[in-house]
Amino acid sequence: MRDPIPEADTGDGRDVDRETARQLIAATVSVNPAVRELMGRVTRDNGGVARLLKIVLSDADRLTALYNTGLLDDAPRLALDQFAELTAEALGIRYAALWIVADDRQICLGSNHANAHTEKSHPLDNSIGKYAVASGRPLIIEDIAKHPLLADHPYALSGEIRAYAAFPLHDVGGNAVGTLSAWDSRPRLWTSGQVQILEDLSAAAHAKILGA
Repeated sequence: MRDPIPEADTGDGRDVDRETARQLIAATVSVNPAVRELMGRVTRDNGGVARLLKIVLSDADRLTALYNTGLLDDAPRLALDQFAELTAEALGIRYAALWIVADDRQICLGSNHANAHTEKSHPLDNSIGKYAVASGRPLIIEDIAKHPLLADHPYALSGEIRAYAAFPLHDVGGNAVGTLSAWDSRPRLWTSGQVQILEDLSAAAHAKILGA
């Protein structure tokens, strides 16, 4: 286990703690254009989004919490595949998945996607859920192709993902270790009812994988 990381150097002489980085990431991916515009310059001045993500995702407390879950072994979990399938059905959407996010990759714990078992570990660069984990807040996107931060994401460019929604999963110490996410290849307007369902299911997912 690496040494604790109380603060991280942004590379421009500024120090940003984990909580500040989380707030900046949340503002950067906000659906509110005024918030994004206001925070965009602040984010750039503090090393950019990639630097802020690294501060949060590499935090020693978060990584300890993640390793302590015992979920990094890539073992198949049929029950979590079924949970993801039920999540997709409840939302009336094509795909859903449970993920954990390390500092260098994300791992699929369960999904109804056809490639779930052949590609369980994914490069962190391909993760959209890392923004929900890093901010500690839900990420709800109606059309990723129109999102100012994520429009050039590989899944947006390929058209594989257009609508996306995720809730972070926290341990008892408040560290976000993963997400329950749902997505489709077509844009959609997420209703308040769907968002509430995903929030409720994320609480059930939390109990299922973290045991609390």
